[in-house]
Amino acid sequence: MLPLIFAAPLIGAASVAASERRQLVTRGDGFIRSPVNALPGPAPRLRVRQNEIEVDNQLSGTRYVVDVEIGTPGQPVSLILDTGSPDTWVNPDCDNVNQVADCESHPRYDYTKSQSANVTRAGDVLVYGIGNATIRYVRETVTIGSATIENQIIGVATESHSIPLGILGMSPNPSGRNDYPYILDTMVDQGLIKSRAFSLDLRGVDNPNGALIFGGIDTGKYIGELAKLPILDRRETPRTADRYYVTMTGVGLTLPDGSVVQSETLEVPVFLDSGSTFSYLPPAIYEAFASAFNDAEYDPRTGFYYLPCDVADVDGSVDFYFGEKAIRVSLNDFIWQVQGYCILGVLPDNEEPILGDTFLRAAYVVFDQDNRNLHIAQAANCGTNLVAIGSGVDAVPSSTGECTELPTPTATGGSLDFTTSRPPASTFTGSGPTGVVIGPGPVASKVSGSTEIPGPTQTGSGSSSEAGGGARAGSAALVALAVVNMLLVWVV
Repeated sequence: MLPLIFAAPLIGAASVAASERRQLVTRGDGFIRSPVNALPGPAPRLRVRQNEIEVDNQLSGTRYVVDVEIGTPGQPVSLILDTGSPDTWVNPDCDNVNQVADCESHPRYDYTKSQSANVTRAGDVLVYGIGNATIRYVRETVTIGSATIENQIIGVATESHSIPLGILGMSPNPSGRNDYPYILDTMVDQGLIKSRAFSLDLRGVDNPNGALIFGGIDTGKYIGELAKLPILDRRETPRTADRYYVTMTGVGLTLPDGSVVQSETLEVPVFLDSGSTFSYLPPAIYEAFASAFNDAEYDPRTGFYYLPCDVADVDGSVDFYFGEKAIRVSLNDFIWQVQGYCILGVLPDNEEPILGDTFLRAAYVVFDQDNRNLHIAQAANCGTNLVAIGSGVDAVPSSTGECTELPTPTATGGSLDFTTSRPPASTFTGSGPTGVVIGPGPVASKVSGSTEIPGPTQTGSGSSSEAGGGARAGSAALVALAVVNMLLVWVV
């Protein structure tokens, strides 16, 4: 039986393209473009918020990675693209990770083989929504496309849990104060781009290769005008965290007949996090989305809502509003398809609402740190036209997207109450899928509190003393990691 609201003829089932690695793309006049690849990976055991589950990864769209080179000579490394954390770090080996097979399936960085590596005395423990990493800071050369960033501070993990790959951090520091110059800061300081701004186009699950453009936009990848949304001051955000928070003013559904069901005006602070596989929204919104599908079955162990998989082929969308701008996410992109099971791409969270990959696959977003704005439009693909981002208050060009507008909704299908709590109509009683690889989610804290990055202690000559130094992240960080891992075991 098809869901009540989305009962309609089915469109042809989409064939999910296999994830492909593309060559790093070039540097232009004031911008740097690099592919973003959807990475399914093997299927280790991961924690999802406060629930431990076993689910297999989706064919694409569970994590998005950027291929970079680190060191001299350059060593290729795949890093998870994360707009929910500021630090960039790598896993140098797979000896101290709890997903060995996943880690070993990707190239790894060895700082002892780099002529440009300078290991510092500073270390830290980074704690994410899922997992953590103990790191030692290193000054190193990082190459993205044809752009080379010199003397960039990155972390080299000495131990990691539930994060088998390193991370390319693209957010401000949640505390509101940078501990050191991050990737965007250094790119501007070294004249590679003109302002701390980048655009992101993740693309849908049927086309897993998107693009990350430092200092530029691509008008061939979105529809209409970019809507400028102010980034909320950290005092206005949940947990007073300085993240890419904007105000979401409404949610809704576009039905197969083209009519729209929409909420009343809301004011929900949400932040855009490419490192979160799911979106996390207040429980009333999460429950209202689920109630739109009368065949949805709630799994109390995980918070997942299971749906019949033919729903993903229905011609409808889940809609998000930001003032006058609507971003419509097709059901094919919003429903997570795993081992013959299909899961609604949203989970409940009142403390830190997130629009993750299940939203970002349908949005073209420009992140402008210097002016504290996000610019957002409906993502599409009608060619390539790269435009550089300048500097100053009007740094992001007001260029209209070259792609054709989506069909205008034919009518209003009524209103949906997104403020009332409603119990699930049906409970899932099956065993569910068996394993998952999902994104790390936002960085939560820095356990050891290192804020000062001192000068280098060793040069990357491959000496045994340096290797020993790189393996130690400091006693405070290691003690903190032990405490974190004890807590993780305890809450499970």
